[in-house]
Amino acid sequence: MIALAKYEPNYREALDNYTLSEEHLAFTGHPIEMLKKSETNPTYTPIVILEGEQVAGFFVLDIGDDKLHYTDIPESILLRGYSIHPNYQGRGIAKASIKLLPSFVKEHFPDIKQIVLGVNEANKAAQAVYLKNGFIDEGRRYLGRSGFQIAMCLKVNELLVRKAQQGDEQGIVDVCVAAQWNTYNDLYSKEYIEGVIQKFYTVERIQKEIGETNRDWNGYFVALLNNEIVGAIGGGVDDKGISEVYVLYLDPEKRNKGIGTRLLSYLTDVQRSKYGAHEQWVSVTKDNMLGIPFYEARGFKFQHEQQSYESKPEDQAISLRYKRNI
Repeated sequence: MIALAKYEPNYREALDNYTLSEEHLAFTGHPIEMLKKSETNPTYTPIVILEGEQVAGFFVLDIGDDKLHYTDIPESILLRGYSIHPNYQGRGIAKASIKLLPSFVKEHFPDIKQIVLGVNEANKAAQAVYLKNGFIDEGRRYLGRSGFQIAMCLKVNELLVRKAQQGDEQGIVDVCVAAQWNTYNDLYSKEYIEGVIQKFYTVERIQKEIGETNRDWNGYFVALLNNEIVGAIGGGVDDKGISEVYVLYLDPEKRNKGIGTRLLSYLTDVQRSKYGAHEQWVSVTKDNMLGIPFYEARGFKFQHEQQSYESKPEDQAISLRYKRNI
């Protein structure tokens, strides 16, 4: 379990024994050095990265004016002195801690709109980590004491919809599995739901479906909130311009935030502009009062009932077929 916590004196011993190589120290400050600076800089908030109860990393969040070297947006906070203890590297802690950053910042600094940082242009490894985990290089550069710094930013509470890419498969699995149980727990048997998950929502299958896209299967598209996948959609178009929405699931805790609408609009635009779709169909489980009102509110009209895809009569799985013009 990875967590972020504001620095407390009981973490001092772990930071006293925190070793960084000369290579790392060329690009970032040692935690003890950063702590000493925080004593005279009231804009500094030291943060520890915890794995369980152990200190695995450290950084500082700074609301001072130094952030303006990297952005013109005053509602920003500067990430400084980020490091992972060498004993904890290679365990996904950097990825997990950056994933936690937006919600942590939103909780403790509610007026902040983005997190910014400067990474030395020679520090290729750090650049790759930040870019892979949601930071954006908008082209701004700052000449600091150790050379040019590449300014990067990570938006807080910004929803992004894009085509799925390799590395998204686990996030898609997590969303789809959680939504399966949330949506169908009272409609289908436990055995039926588990069978659907095992057949359609495994990392291996979704990894393949991300990589192999065509007209019949347009691929997955995902919604990310604070760099976390919170929704996924997928569909296809036949050679007559009739399109299908095969999958649309959201993190149950992120419903009613407009995410489903954004995903459906994104897929519809792709199907219409790239594949010439003019009509769109979707199957909704009978009595699914999460899905039926959603689609009806977006212009879908009920057409008929049928047995659900790849189900058996004894499953008693009935789908309602809806369509709309697009």
